[in-house]
Amino acid sequence: MKNYDEQYLVNWLKLSLVKGLGPSRITRLFEHFNSFEEILDASSEKLFSTRIFNEKMIEEWNKLKSASEDNFHKVVQECQEKNILIMPLIDPRYPKKLKQKPSPPMTLYLWGDVELLDRQIIAIVGTREPSEKAVKFAYDSAKGLSKKNFVIASGGARGIDTAAHRGCLDASGKTICILANGFFQPYPPENAPLFDEIRQKGGLLVSENTPNFPGNRFAFINRNRITSGISEAVLLCASLTNGGAMVQTKIAYEQRVPIFVPSTKLGIKPNEGIFKAIETYKAKEIQSAGELENCLASPSNYSLNKYIE
Repeated sequence: MKNYDEQYLVNWLKLSLVKGLGPSRITRLFEHFNSFEEILDASSEKLFSTRIFNEKMIEEWNKLKSASEDNFHKVVQECQEKNILIMPLIDPRYPKKLKQKPSPPMTLYLWGDVELLDRQIIAIVGTREPSEKAVKFAYDSAKGLSKKNFVIASGGARGIDTAAHRGCLDASGKTICILANGFFQPYPPENAPLFDEIRQKGGLLVSENTPNFPGNRFAFINRNRITSGISEAVLLCASLTNGGAMVQTKIAYEQRVPIFVPSTKLGIKPNEGIFKAIETYKAKEIQSAGELENCLASPSNYSLNKYIE
C-alpha cells in the first residue's frame, strides 16, 4: 500500500483548497506535469500557460503555498497516528466508480479496510424514523446480501442506516459507513460504538472531511454522492417524499446508479418516498434482497441500460 510522506499530503491538502481547481482540472494538472514537485516549483507564468489555472487561481495558490502549514501538519499527523489513510483523487486506488461520477471528493479519509472499496457494494438507505417493518426489511436485506458476499454501505444515521449496518455485522459481513462528520466527531453520538465496531470487525469508515470536522447540513447532503457513488445499486427501504433519503435517491438517479425499493404490496411505511422513487427515479420494486441480487447478476431481468442512455 502506497503511503505518502507528510509533506506530500500537506501540499496536496493545500492544493485541493484552490477554488475552481476541481477534480477535472487537478487531474489534467497532474497529467501535464511529470511530478508534484514540478507543480510546486512551477512559476506563475508556467501555471498560467497550462490553461488550467487562471490568474485568480494562481494568486490563491501562491497565498496557500506561503501560508502557515501548522494546521495541515496537525491533520496529517493525527491521521498517521490513528492509521487513517488520506487518499488524494490522483491515487490509483481511488474508487473507480466514484471517480467517474460528477464532482468526486478531492480527498477521502479512510479508516479501516480500504480494499472493501474494490468489492461489490450495495447501499442501503432510508428514513431516520422508520416503522418496525421497515427496520426489519433493511436488517434482513443487509444480512442476506452480506451472506452473498456483498459489502453493505450506509451513512451511519439513526433508523434504516443503523439497521443496515447491524444486519451486516450480525451476518459477519463487511460494511462501509460514510460519515458527514470527521471520525473524531461522530454523529449521531449514540452510534459511536457502532462506528468502532464496524472498523474493529474489518469494515471501513469513509469521510471527505478532516477527523475533527464537526459537520454541517451541506456535508450531510454531499456525503450522499459518495454512498451511491461507490455502489452497484441503492436500496431505498422507507422514506417520506422529502428529507435525506430522497436527496440520496435523487443523487443516485443522477449518477445513473440503479435504485431498488421494497414492493409497495409489502406495506412498509413510510412509503410516500417509495412511490416517488418509482414514479420519478425509475426505481425497481422487489420482494426481497434476493431479487435485487438476481437483477444485478442478470441485467436482462432488469433493464439497467435505462441508466446509461
